[in-house]
Amino acid sequence: MTKFPPNEIISLLDVNLKFNLAESTATNLTFGQIADDGFLSELKKLELGYGTSRGYEPLRNEIAKRLSIPADTVLTTNGAASSIFLTAFAVCNAGDEVITVLPNFPPTLDIIAALGATKKTLPLTFDEKYELNLERLASALSERTRLVIFVTPHNPSGTSIPQKTLAAAVSLIQQKSPRAYILIDETYREATYGDDQAALSMAGSSERILTTTSLSKCHGAPGIRLGWLTCNDGELLEQLTLAKMNTVIACSVLDEMVGLHILKNSQAILNERKVLLQKGVTLVENWIQKNAEFIEWVRPHAGALCCVRLRPAVFADAEVNAFYTQAGQFQIQLASGEWFGEQKRVLRLGFGFLPLPLLEQALALLEDTLSKIRGG
Repeated sequence: MTKFPPNEIISLLDVNLKFNLAESTATNLTFGQIADDGFLSELKKLELGYGTSRGYEPLRNEIAKRLSIPADTVLTTNGAASSIFLTAFAVCNAGDEVITVLPNFPPTLDIIAALGATKKTLPLTFDEKYELNLERLASALSERTRLVIFVTPHNPSGTSIPQKTLAAAVSLIQQKSPRAYILIDETYREATYGDDQAALSMAGSSERILTTTSLSKCHGAPGIRLGWLTCNDGELLEQLTLAKMNTVIACSVLDEMVGLHILKNSQAILNERKVLLQKGVTLVENWIQKNAEFIEWVRPHAGALCCVRLRPAVFADAEVNAFYTQAGQFQIQLASGEWFGEQKRVLRLGFGFLPLPLLEQALALLEDTLSKIRGG
């Protein structure tokens, strides 16, 4: 029996403490924020039959317009996680090698193992600011490499791969593993801060490059489970579509219509969130500076998340455990680095999910937690 290994990240679906700093999404969008009279009138006419395996055509057209790519290179999926599963399923046979970064979103790692592929990881380290190391990539590549998965901006750190580095990585893969496909997870790409511009998408840049994203993180709509893949290889896209047909048949027609309406109002939704994310990341930055003797961070480039580390010279492992216990007693929900393949003293801190007053309270309580542990 194929088994998915358990991971504590599933607790985010079951537990929601008052001060939830474990979530990596922006504040949840409400249906009421997008449900104007015209849209509600459209919904009343919606037939709840099967959708198409490729995806609702007006939605694919809207995605394609935003990315400046042909609509026939877009496949809608049940979130970005489904995109990763479908790609690994379609590209890899048992024993083929899949390379991805570590730390990483746990389902990405677990999907590879569950499909019987050989998982090879590229370590991204806190001390190197989670930067992609091209020498390590070169050492990991081989003739058996069938898929390389990059995440930019990165989960859990929010750091991005510079365009120049990404281009060099793609060139390296094409040289050493010419049969490999490259999947670039761009889930947090548009979750920028203030006036910062989103990095350019890699969609449509090569027949060997696929991209995925969703409405979960930047737009705050994880509940509708809608994402998409872009793929310029027609034969592979056909296999991806068949794989979707044989696993989930199609996405929900209701989700796709709601998703289309969100994308049509995307600029207003994202602009509001950019302001909030700028305020959130500034609050965290000031908090880090105030407590710099005890904690440190890698400043994110985008996304509602970052990595914070309890300084190794200050906190022993037992004190790290006590930190999590004390935080829980304050009703603070934290995402341990161990969930992502990091050290436990590194935590993924989400600063976009809570309203700003609650975020300030949570950070103040975490400061009290540090004081208690230090005093002990």
